[in-house]
Amino acid sequence: MQTLGCLSLILTAQCNQRCAYCYQNAKKPLSMSWEVLKASLDMALEADSEKLDLVFLGGEPLLEFPAIRRAVRYVAKKCPPEKGVNFELITNGLLLAQRRVDFLIAHNFGVKLSFDGAAEAQESRSEGSFGRLDRLLEWLKSERPGFFRRKLRVAATLTPSTVVHLSGSVDYLIGRGVREFSVSPAVTDCSEWKEDDIQELDSQMERVYESCLRHYRLTGEVPLQFLRKTGDDVSPRKAERAMCGVMSGHKLTVDVDGEVYGCTLFARSYQGFPSRFLEERLDPMRMGDLRAPGFLARYAAYPEAVRRAEIFHHREKKYSSHGRCDECEHVSTCGICPVSIGHAAGNTDPHRVPDFQCAFARVVSKYRARFPEQPGLLESVLTPPGVAEEMERWRILAEAARKGAASG
Repeated sequence: MQTLGCLSLILTAQCNQRCAYCYQNAKKPLSMSWEVLKASLDMALEADSEKLDLVFLGGEPLLEFPAIRRAVRYVAKKCPPEKGVNFELITNGLLLAQRRVDFLIAHNFGVKLSFDGAAEAQESRSEGSFGRLDRLLEWLKSERPGFFRRKLRVAATLTPSTVVHLSGSVDYLIGRGVREFSVSPAVTDCSEWKEDDIQELDSQMERVYESCLRHYRLTGEVPLQFLRKTGDDVSPRKAERAMCGVMSGHKLTVDVDGEVYGCTLFARSYQGFPSRFLEERLDPMRMGDLRAPGFLARYAAYPEAVRRAEIFHHREKKYSSHGRCDECEHVSTCGICPVSIGHAAGNTDPHRVPDFQCAFARVVSKYRARFPEQPGLLESVLTPPGVAEEMERWRILAEAARKGAASG
């Protein structure tokens, strides 16, 4: 297990939300036992890597908050002194009460908040959730400002129906003072996307580009992750290499029952795969129970199973309605999730990339290439002329979004 540097722990297959586009389409009242959690932590702590990221997720992991506390205490006792451990929580935020936030702060957790931004986008995902999350951001910024600025990230998911709200969502998150956020396309079926819809996506992305460029010139900060270009970026991927890092074995996921997978998108406790096509490709990649004999042998065989699945390799053979990947100028930096290939309705071609995910990757790459490099993003800046006025403009935009949601 020398390469293991990140372990994701699915504490529960249950969730307090049913988001419209979530790939976890078969949530169940299942939770990870202490036996499985302890064995998972032991496996990670015994790995030779100097640094370890432990990620707690679900479902909604805060439904199992006592397990998080127990795991943190166990790691404090058992962690070798030479190993650095970072904790992360991925949550929808609706159960982030004050005492839980203070626990996370005390143990230096990073928190990834799943939140789609503008009221129209978030409400189409989960009705009634925008106001609660808007108030959470406001409270964190006011009452826990250090945590808000340094440890909180927001992860927004884009669907064909919310493309029209993309620039509004980015403006809202900047206006709320979120220091870092990402926008990614849904991995689930997006077959309602039409080829000509890319024009609206491009128009929205141009507004996003202008907003983020203005914000960067005034503050030295680039909150939107895919526009960050610090000089430390990963080198471009070669066309013949895997489309993502899933085969490296550096990151593993343990499901509620102790089954080990190479990605959270492969776990079975909370989903039913949408097609036999996808199931047949992911099934051979299962590594089995981490406590069962022969686990290390199955872990060693995992990269070859990934290669045989085909959806993760042969970037030069991939294509969509928007064009062939080997003819695309952005192929070396494309970040399409290969699992989305298996979620496309009716698809049985491992090289047929869904149109929506392809369009998003193309448009993002276009504006990322135009965005200036940031050799060192500023941790803080003085307030030069114009910044205060600009920050007030962002604040007004966020407040208008909040009031619009309340009145609607």
